[in-house]
Amino acid sequence: SQNEENVQDKVKLIGDCLTASAFLSYSGPFNFVLRKKMIFDHWKQDLIEKQIPNKDTFSLQLFLSSDVEVSRWSAEGLPSDELSIQNGILTNFASRYPLCIDPQMQAVSWIKAKEAKNSMKLLTFNQADYMKQLEMALRFGNPVLFENI
Repeated sequence: SQNEENVQDKVKLIGDCLTASAFLSYSGPFNFVLRKKMIFDHWKQDLIEKQIPNKDTFSLQLFLSSDVEVSRWSAEGLPSDELSIQNGILTNFASRYPLCIDPQMQAVSWIKAKEAKNSMKLLTFNQADYMKQLEMALRFGNPVLFENI
């Protein structure tokens, strides 16, 4: 029944939260293949061995974002492949400012579109007044994107 399913989902929330928090904490620097291996081979196996309940069909996208959010990201220019969505999730939940290695400029385009309404300041370290511009942006609570690092 639906009630039993809800109870099971609540019980399995422990393992799902552990997986999601491990993903957010540790997977950022790794490529898609390694992330998948970490999540579904190593961490999932560890949860099973330690008898921590978790969903068999765990989805980072469903757990850490929503279809509406992913659609908005797509409209802002983020590609809709699984790696890009994972990167969007990591960027969204980052407690520190992310350094995006972005040879195809996809993340830069997405961040520019996402933060345009917040008066984002685009800076480079080659600008003579970048420090003054940074201070002003911080003072007024505006996001800053350093390009070409």
